[in-house]
Amino acid sequence: MSHVKVYGPLLGLLLIACVLLAGCSSQSSTSVTTTVPTTQATAKYTAGDVVAKTSSAQTGVWLIVSYDSAKDQYERTTIVKNSDGSWGHRETSTTEKFPRAEMEKLYPAKITHVSVTSIQVQTPTIATTATTVASGPAPSITSISPTSGATGSTVSLTINGNNFQSGATVRLIQPGKMPVVATGVSASSNQITCNVALSNLDAGTANIQVTNPGGQSTSLPGAFTIGAASPTISSFSPTSGDLGESITLTVNGQNLANVLSVILVGSSDSQQIPCTGISNGGTSTKLTCNLAISSSATSETYVVKVIGDGGVAGTSGSTFTVTNKTA
Repeated sequence: MSHVKVYGPLLGLLLIACVLLAGCSSQSSTSVTTTVPTTQATAKYTAGDVVAKTSSAQTGVWLIVSYDSAKDQYERTTIVKNSDGSWGHRETSTTEKFPRAEMEKLYPAKITHVSVTSIQVQTPTIATTATTVASGPAPSITSISPTSGATGSTVSLTINGNNFQSGATVRLIQPGKMPVVATGVSASSNQITCNVALSNLDAGTANIQVTNPGGQSTSLPGAFTIGAASPTISSFSPTSGDLGESITLTVNGQNLANVLSVILVGSSDSQQIPCTGISNGGTSTKLTCNLAISSSATSETYVVKVIGDGGVAGTSGSTFTVTNKTA
């Protein structure tokens, strides 16, 4: 009986301890799974957005037709401008699927927004060219004058030859450039006078082409040479200097960036004073140079002459006076 009293409480304590241990084990073996929700990037464009690589792009422009969020891709089609400059219309009804991320990276600029249903398909028509048969005698060119002109200038051109007709067209043609059509064309049977603008042509040679109203034409290859634009002088300072004096001459004008030499020219070509150390400071409208007036120079008035690359030159309208203080 005494043993029962002693061990009874001990057995009870052991039983309680086992129950507690079993509960802890059960709790530690249970794992908790945390679900991390996945997110998808928001589409940058919506249906009707007109997008391109740059906001000023005229070609390679896309119309967003729709966006499929499940597949994360756009449906797109090309769009072009209307005749009034607005966007626009489609030249085909075809659309294509394109990944959203790649589309937004390649075409980051939104130009405008339109209603997709308002953009109609307009298949471009190919104009048919009527075949014309040239008639009348073919013209021929024997010479032209002048044979060269400065880039950016307009030249009065005289073309000599035969079989020219009233209403003839004159073109200056340079490979890779749009032909320049002469204006003010006046033609007799053996001579044409006209004006040719050289602003859209590169330095180099060009062909002269004459086409009569009947379609007969002739061309003189490499007949005209386009060179660097001639420099011009609008003013200079100072306007005088003394014998034996060294001064800084400042010349203002146009096309002065490629000036190679500056000289003062007297009443005869033998009377010249060079101006050295030319500097234009990165501008084409102004230059400076060092004018050292020799004590043996002639006291008189000189014009300022600038000579550019290719030999083109410009001369001042006013004069520089060399004086002799000791006289």
